[in-house]
Amino acid sequence: MKQKQMNRKMFFCTSAIGIVVAMLMIFASCKEDMVGQPLTSGAIPSPVTNVRTEPIPGGAILMYDIPNETDIAYVMCEYSVRGETKIVRSSIYTNQVIIEGLGGIAPCDFTLYLVNHSENRSQPHRGSFIPLEPPYLTIFNTLEAEPDFGGVVIRWANEHNALIGAFLLAVDDYGRWEEFSLAFSTLSSDRRSIRGYNTEARMFGAVLIDRFGNRTDTFRIVAEPLFERELDKSRFRDGYLLGDNNSVNQNRPLSNIWNGRLEDGQIWHTVAGDPSGVPPQTFTIDLGVRANLSRMMLWNRTGGSNQWVWSQHNPRFFEVWGTTELKYPFNNEHWRSGPWQDDWVFLGDFETVKPSGLPVGINTEEDIAAERAGHEFMFEPGTGEIQYLRFVVKETWQRTAALHIMEISIFGDDGVRDE
Repeated sequence: MKQKQMNRKMFFCTSAIGIVVAMLMIFASCKEDMVGQPLTSGAIPSPVTNVRTEPIPGGAILMYDIPNETDIAYVMCEYSVRGETKIVRSSIYTNQVIIEGLGGIAPCDFTLYLVNHSENRSQPHRGSFIPLEPPYLTIFNTLEAEPDFGGVVIRWANEHNALIGAFLLAVDDYGRWEEFSLAFSTLSSDRRSIRGYNTEARMFGAVLIDRFGNRTDTFRIVAEPLFERELDKSRFRDGYLLGDNNSVNQNRPLSNIWNGRLEDGQIWHTVAGDPSGVPPQTFTIDLGVRANLSRMMLWNRTGGSNQWVWSQHNPRFFEVWGTTELKYPFNNEHWRSGPWQDDWVFLGDFETVKPSGLPVGINTEEDIAAERAGHEFMFEPGTGEIQYLRFVVKETWQRTAALHIMEISIFGDDGVRDE
């Protein structure tokens, strides 16, 4: 009996020892295979060395050497912008930090730290640099303005293609600044118009803002706007020239685009597959009067349930040309295969731009609203009097061999003043 009890005790003892040994082995194994961030340490990393600065517009590139240590996580740079401390972090796999968004050409102090996985910082390296002129100030110094139809046109150059916002301003009849619009651009050269004013002298202006929130002073100019009115559509006629797409689908002729009715049943619709519909498609309007032209509005077909917005035969890319007189009969082969543009004035190369950029058939509420509101296009200034407009449609929204347009309005000075 005692022997059995002893054997039982030895069994339990042996089993317990086995379990403890197994647990120790598992613990040792886990400890050996552990990966990831090291345990928190109070060690301080060495600082970066050999720091160099390369000023850039509105900032600088800070270059440095990283010490040969294992417990390092990133490099941190602290600097101040408009009294606010900013922090930029950079991976240890690169040897530079970029500072951007400074608002002027003034010394900028910075501090560099090397940080380890325990978030311990090295001794600081302090330095300073003077940035090059920020892009928004460079652009501001190129601003120019001149009288335009109903207002002024403001131009600028953007050498670095920086994203810029332009607040366009005008003084109202009570002497108060009012914001006309906010335009964004990255183009190397751009122009925007402030319109809708009478011919009395008034002050116009612009304020530029960059993506970092830096703002310029107000650019100001006093100008007398040029007279502008919507041309009388009752004078418009089909100016058909040989080669134009003059086909009519289901009794919807070209004249519908100047009847003043923004309705789906009042569109111009050509015949799909007609030989004259092979891109580029042309059509011509006789304005019935000679005028200095400023701009046009184009309304594409939308449909009662918006099924045609940014779709099908609506023009997407097109040019507009103008002339005062026709030097050949309307049915002369010159209009189809000759160098007819040699005798015409180029008024603009245009695109109807979909706000969302989504593919055909997928539209946001903004897309639908923009299509229904119509598209404004500014003509090149200083082209002289024009009577005939020839449109060259290079591509429709679904690259079709047909056209449909709802309405067109033309603006400028035809010499007529309201009585």
